[in-house]
Amino acid sequence: MGFFKKGHIIVLLINIAVASIVLFVIGYIVLNRLEKYTNHGYYITVPELRGLTPDEAKPFAKEKNLQILVIDSIYDNNAKPGTIVEQFPSPNAHVKNNRAIQLTINANAPEKIIFPNLRNVAFRQSLQRLKNLGLNVGRIEYIPSNFKNLVLDFKYEGNIIEPNSLIQKGETVDIVLGNGNTSNDQVAIPSLVGKTLAEAKAILLRAFLNVGEILPDNTIKTEADQSTAIIYQQEPEFEENMTMKMGGDITLYLTKDKEKIMALDSLSIEELQP
Repeated sequence: MGFFKKGHIIVLLINIAVASIVLFVIGYIVLNRLEKYTNHGYYITVPELRGLTPDEAKPFAKEKNLQILVIDSIYDNNAKPGTIVEQFPSPNAHVKNNRAIQLTINANAPEKIIFPNLRNVAFRQSLQRLKNLGLNVGRIEYIPSNFKNLVLDFKYEGNIIEPNSLIQKGETVDIVLGNGNTSNDQVAIPSLVGKTLAEAKAILLRAFLNVGEILPDNTIKTEADQSTAIIYQQEPEFEENMTMKMGGDITLYLTKDKEKIMALDSLSIEELQP
């Protein structure tokens, strides 16, 4: 009887061992096939597609087993119309096989928008609305009206813009405000020294004033230089309690000269000292 019991135990152990081996082999085969199916550990490097047209990009994507999908268009004056200006995922990113690369292309012309009816709207509310629409604000013009600083009209290239007319994004419009039937209303002159041109324009708009003549020195060679330059002088100058007529112009002097800029920093420190 003891012999038979030992025999049964041996057979049982052999069956367990065989079953374990079979399960291991099956598991290995399943995992191996699943890994191949999901391309585990296998990545594709996304190619640089910016600057190409979608048709030009297709062979590069196909070579990498990728798909391309145009999802949006914008207008960039510095890029060639019809070319890719943005892509996601970005170049050199690692993705799985057959991934779709989302593309944004440069439109052939700037997007046109319907100009809203902002007449009789508060000035600052109009500024924000124009900014949200992708429009720039140029000058402020005052005309007789009982309502001070109420928006009466808008102008583009000297002509009145009628509500619901089409205008291209990125264009600059002027705002016509009511003067409250006063011809010499005064506002405080803001300090613009040490600011960039963009910062100065925003400050002047909020102060109901305009950028006058822009006078760059010999360190300003290009438009890019002008956009990063610093204002080192303004006319009229900023002084406490100094005012000027609403809608007036302030002349700005620009520089990238490090010595002039350092002199401004030194002057600011001196003014802060008691």
